[in-house]
Amino acid sequence: MAGVRRGESNDGGSGGARGPVTDHVDETAKRAGGNLKWGVDPPGVLPAWIAEHDLGPPPVVRDALRRLADLPDVGYSRRAADLGGAFADWCEVRHGWRPDPGLVVPTADVLQGIWAVVAAFSEPGEGVITTPPVYPYFHDVAPEMGRRSLECPLRHDAGGWRLELDDLATLLEREPGARVLLLCSPHNPTGHLYSRADLQAIVELTHRHEVILVSDEIHFDLVYPGGRHCPTLALPDAAEHTVALFSAGKAFAISGLRAAIAVFASRDLHHRFNKAMPPHLLGGVGRAGVEAAITAWQHGAVWLDELVALFERHRRMVVDVLATELPAAGCHLPASTFLAWLDLSTFELGPDPAARLVETAQVRTSEGHAFGTGGVGHVRLNFGTSTIVLQEILDRIVKALRS
Repeated sequence: MAGVRRGESNDGGSGGARGPVTDHVDETAKRAGGNLKWGVDPPGVLPAWIAEHDLGPPPVVRDALRRLADLPDVGYSRRAADLGGAFADWCEVRHGWRPDPGLVVPTADVLQGIWAVVAAFSEPGEGVITTPPVYPYFHDVAPEMGRRSLECPLRHDAGGWRLELDDLATLLEREPGARVLLLCSPHNPTGHLYSRADLQAIVELTHRHEVILVSDEIHFDLVYPGGRHCPTLALPDAAEHTVALFSAGKAFAISGLRAAIAVFASRDLHHRFNKAMPPHLLGGVGRAGVEAAITAWQHGAVWLDELVALFERHRRMVVDVLATELPAAGCHLPASTFLAWLDLSTFELGPDPAARLVETAQVRTSEGHAFGTGGVGHVRLNFGTSTIVLQEILDRIVKALRS
């Protein structure tokens, strides 16, 4: 697969993440440990909803957390400033782009970074653009912060879901009060991977209209053969008006440890952000999250390649099973993420198809209408689990919908 061995230099001679990906899920341990994904339903209901995979973190990250727990104190971390350097090294090897570590701002999670950037670069009453169907929390930003919600819905055709650039251009012309565009790249829930040309066009449009581009790239390391993630900040003319948000959370299953970053490529924009958003208002990042993220980026490359290879098989399993067993269900092969966007509108499941699947299939997916315009009749299915669990999830859905 593309890039399978490119990350070996990040492993420091450790032989990868000290162990292969284990294609196994201990359901009892998941439920007993307080895991949210496995804890909202009673035993018997399989979770395929929240965007967290079941197979991490890798052994090398677990080892780092054990060493931390064995220390005589759990005081403040002096390593938060090292997040930028570890991230820059990782991106240089994996994505051919090296951000400036000095322009990296630690945040508790990507959502905190988004809210902070919107607060720093827009005023109440100004417009925040989303591109539905999209990650549900994007829809909360404008109303919770007193901004106007503006939408540029994705288009859907036989090739999948995409952002029509003419639609965005028209919206920006019509709405001179728009100040922020929230972009999800790679895209959640459809798995769409923006091309370099499309991203460059988005950069140029937002630059022309003096709109801050906020690029949520949290799934940046989960891209399948034939695709390539293009970091938005690596593009010409992006620096002066773009902030990108990253985390090791999705790839390495450490989101609960609360460590992410907001990345700038312009010292002026970075300065304006820090002036508007004092660091202590962000609250800082946790020591365990810092250690886990740095360890993942320094030593997790080979393990991640194995994980992506496993999920490559899983994404094809989802599409193939549905095409064979439920041809009336719509599902495009996702180019990224471990999420599949299923169109179940022909099955007459009512206004809440995900809720019906809990009742009839004993599987919890994410409700499509929560993702906004274009989501009615859809559910989002998380295939980031073991092969055995995924097969059972698909078997149950097929049986329920055939009935």
